[in-house]
Amino acid sequence: MTVTQTTAFPHEQGTTLTVGGGSAAFALRLRVPAWATAGFRVTVNGSAASGTPTPGSFFTVSRTWRSGDTGRISMPFRLRVEKALDGPSLQTLFYGPVNLVGRNAATSHLQLGLYRNAGLSGDLLPSLTPVSGKPLHHTLAGTEFAPFFEGTEDPTHAYFKRSEPRVVFGNSDSGVANPAKSDGTTLLDEIWAGAPFNSKGALVTRVRSTVNAWVGAGRLSQADGQTVVRTAEGATYAP
Repeated sequence: MTVTQTTAFPHEQGTTLTVGGGSAAFALRLRVPAWATAGFRVTVNGSAASGTPTPGSFFTVSRTWRSGDTGRISMPFRLRVEKALDGPSLQTLFYGPVNLVGRNAATSHLQLGLYRNAGLSGDLLPSLTPVSGKPLHHTLAGTEFAPFFEGTEDPTHAYFKRSEPRVVFGNSDSGVANPAKSDGTTLLDEIWAGAPFNSKGALVTRVRSTVNAWVGAGRLSQADGQTVVRTAEGATYAP
């Protein structure tokens, strides 16, 4: 038997497997990438395969396969960051598996924030603007971010300095400084670590519990904590 893969990856967020050459019963084990945390889905001949995908493991489809059977794997990309091991504020952008580098001639670290337009899903992509006609290219704060694999001779920044000076939710700025722990983890980091949220209410609940913990630890005043919660309640969010 043969299994033929067809894909335009990474410009396509998925792949197609087609069986040929006969029939046999076997388990097809499909890798679920660690970054595939939203919407990984498998269909066989148009019907959803049963099972729950776990990022960083395998999704197994056991059946009698016949020539002409088609498996479709959908792997939606999300924007995420990976942090430098020796400095959590030094970060690099990934869109799914694709490392995005900033094309900018500056000779010091770019200072960028990402939480302002984060979606309830935890996806940071709404903070970026797609570049028309250039797949996988986005702009943020006037800098174009492009796939590292393109290998142009433009001066680039593989890492940037994460800068979230105030607590902001969607279109609402609380005016409260974004406090940080000694390891660099900020209040907003801890709030959004709870994503995805299934509703605005779930996000507000996370904000309230995180604020209470930080107030209790003396990292945030009671008044500022109340302001942060009110701001989260009044903001609008992408899905």
